[in-house]
Amino acid sequence: MAKLKKLHMSSNLDDLEKMSIIPDLRSKGMKILLNTARKLYMTAEEYRLDGDEELAYITYMKYFNMLTAIHKKSDYASHKSTVRQMLGDTEANRRIMDTLEVIMESLRHRYDQQRQPVEPIGSELVSNGRGSLEAASPVPQSTDYARLGLISCQELYRRMQEKSVLVMDCRPSADYETSHLTYYCAFNVPEEQITLGMSAGRLQARLSSSGKASWASRSVKDSVVLMDWNTKDAQPAANTAIATLLDILKNWDPDVTYRSPIQIVEGGYEYFIMMYPTHCTNPSVQAPQQNNNDIETIDDIEYPSIHDITMKEDISAKDFKPRPDINRANKPAATRTLTQGASRPSPQAKPIAEIMRDQAEFLQRAEQNDEQLERASKMWKRQAAEGDGLNATEDQELHFRILQLESKAQDYIVENNRLREELSRIQEQQNVSQQLSQKEVEATKNIESKIRERQRLDEQHELERQERERLLAIARETKKHYKSPQSPLSPAGNLEELQDVSDSLESLLQLNEDAPNKVEKPTFDRAMKPQPRSVERTSQRVRDFSPVVGQNVGRGLTGLKNLGNTCYMNSILQCLSNTPQLTEYCISDKYKNNISRSNKTNGQVIEEVAALIKELWNGQYKCVASRDLRYVVGQYQKIFRGVDQQDSHEFLTILMDWLHSDLQTLHVTRQREMISASEKAWLEFTKAKESMILHLFYGQMKSTVKCVACHKESATYESFSNLSLELPPNSNLCQLNQCMDMYFSGERIHGWNCPSCKTKRDAIKKLDISKLPPVLVVHLKRFYADPSNSGAYMKKQNYLRFPLENLDMNPYIARAESRAVTPKTYQLYAVSNHYGTMEGGHYTAFCKSANYGKWFKFDDQVVSALDSSNVVSSAAYILFYTWLPPMQVPLF
Repeated sequence: MAKLKKLHMSSNLDDLEKMSIIPDLRSKGMKILLNTARKLYMTAEEYRLDGDEELAYITYMKYFNMLTAIHKKSDYASHKSTVRQMLGDTEANRRIMDTLEVIMESLRHRYDQQRQPVEPIGSELVSNGRGSLEAASPVPQSTDYARLGLISCQELYRRMQEKSVLVMDCRPSADYETSHLTYYCAFNVPEEQITLGMSAGRLQARLSSSGKASWASRSVKDSVVLMDWNTKDAQPAANTAIATLLDILKNWDPDVTYRSPIQIVEGGYEYFIMMYPTHCTNPSVQAPQQNNNDIETIDDIEYPSIHDITMKEDISAKDFKPRPDINRANKPAATRTLTQGASRPSPQAKPIAEIMRDQAEFLQRAEQNDEQLERASKMWKRQAAEGDGLNATEDQELHFRILQLESKAQDYIVENNRLREELSRIQEQQNVSQQLSQKEVEATKNIESKIRERQRLDEQHELERQERERLLAIARETKKHYKSPQSPLSPAGNLEELQDVSDSLESLLQLNEDAPNKVEKPTFDRAMKPQPRSVERTSQRVRDFSPVVGQNVGRGLTGLKNLGNTCYMNSILQCLSNTPQLTEYCISDKYKNNISRSNKTNGQVIEEVAALIKELWNGQYKCVASRDLRYVVGQYQKIFRGVDQQDSHEFLTILMDWLHSDLQTLHVTRQREMISASEKAWLEFTKAKESMILHLFYGQMKSTVKCVACHKESATYESFSNLSLELPPNSNLCQLNQCMDMYFSGERIHGWNCPSCKTKRDAIKKLDISKLPPVLVVHLKRFYADPSNSGAYMKKQNYLRFPLENLDMNPYIARAESRAVTPKTYQLYAVSNHYGTMEGGHYTAFCKSANYGKWFKFDDQVVSALDSSNVVSSAAYILFYTWLPPMQVPLF
């Protein structure tokens, strides 16, 4: 949040409350009230983030007054689901109320301070008309002046979107030509042309013709912003180009009256290019060359002492016990705990009353899942017995639904075990202190009884699951010898009816994803029939998306049809579609400027991905088909041609390589004799040609091998587009940072040819990240070859807890990367999930919409709202994190 703004509306909270009164709205329709309430909330958030507590307080109060008026409407009951969808549930509004209370307390404190008769230094006291004295013109603190002179990269981007700002880039002309903003009203005032003592008119005369035209617009733009490579202060060092230019504009430009104070971009072009690479001509530009010989010498030694390395054998099984006590039944609390990451187990047990509340909420959700699973299972058994109840597509949809419900049931087993551990902790403390009352003793027995009862139910459900799996195995074996009379054009049957089938199944099962705290799904027109097949005609090809038109479909909330076991592909495509920087790059057609026609895929993959993303973000369709993309990828990799299920991680890795190759046209020039070993390896990997995919998704790993005899180090570097982490084999519950610790710990190797000892030695190998990517993709290695089962592939069902916010990568980076200005903390925005086993499974995606700031579930053609507390599950397979700032995907 920005620095708090000066109080300007009132001197007390009572006056602010009077300003928050809303008129009589009984005659207004519900749609108008909901839209107004939503706008009030968004406006209040903007005021809060801008540091204006008074306007934020007034607008939040208006929002809650509007909410009260909505609840009092006679037709509220019939619109309840729409109200929850647009304004959130009770818990969401409780969090907004908590924010309002914080602002209220802050304002009360500030108003009390304002009433104190303090005489400010350097100001004159005058009557304020209320019988007291106050400062007529208080002198602002130096920190206020400092903040006034700076503008963040996020705020600059917002003004660029509004086209209200003029950006003067005062880097050397050669640096500007190498890389600069793509913004139409940004231009170069070359560093070599700026000298002390010159006037604005004299400087203008030195500019190019285009620069002179841009310079002349400084009086009509709402704001003027200065930028160099990396200045971070509002008062830059004297004799620098940006300080001299600021002085010229402020003191030697008498013919122009600026509409607002001139500001400096905080962190300069270096910060902006990290946060908004798609808005720069060459995001791979390096910092201006400096003498870093001493630094590079230090970087050659990653671990001065061999004892600095944590070894894999030092991380024992006890380290994979659950660390924090996360109450997943209490959704907001669970989310907060997860976002803080895991640290150490709490030595103090929870109060018994809290455990009872946790258990009651957990059992309610588990019982509802049991009911849904029982209904789906009965329907499936009936269909299996009769043999003609559902068609092939309905049967597949029902099977996928059962897999997801079974996965939830497994997660509830983990939750029940957590409660059992909490109870054991209480009983241990009871034996030590003997401080439990009779009432608490009875409560403990009651909790223990319900835990045992739930365990018996879980055992029964496991037997039922095994029976379903047995029947499925029989059905699969039968299917091998049965030839389905399908249409030759559609390997999965009548795919055009897929949406209606899904809708009818949801109705039959009476699905309730997030009960009891249900999050309503987006308003889709489910009565709308699939439209006649439509095509996108281009000069190159004719595309067939077979769209199903809907009403009130949010942008980016369009589903993808299952074209015959293509859920693995759909899951990954939805995760990529919800990467806003990539989506903006595609729908704005910027990618067309960088397509390579000399590679294996001839630029076809990026063209099909971009075309599909445009369909997903036009806000008109409930679902579309990715036939053309599937056809293209099948041309270059035959495993993607058929109707067999594939691995989403394999598809993602291959797709990333293809997309990078399709766009690898950005030429990068570096002086080889001046670069570090890390940069040299990066240059060899890219062959001096880079791409936007590389800038977003690719990082670099440093592998250090240290001889145990002479302690000399040798390092190699390798690029990566995702991290593949092992899951512990004997732990049902683990943390993401525990898996990271294992991956980046040292391991002993034998027979290493030490270049210093000139003989084979034992050594220690250690991995560190030498270049963090803006988008960090983490793959969880759930599938493994089981030697006890003839090498057959099995799946690890570990419940992995991972943070939704503030994933800290500082412990896993190399020395050189630790000094880089790139952020080291990531936020989760997408998850690719896998349900089931190797024999039969299903993929979905959980994605946080950049435009709506909420989580959604993408299950092939069905898109539904998702509570953030349900993002973490044992189905998580691939995690997508980013440190890039949030950005709205623009219209096109």
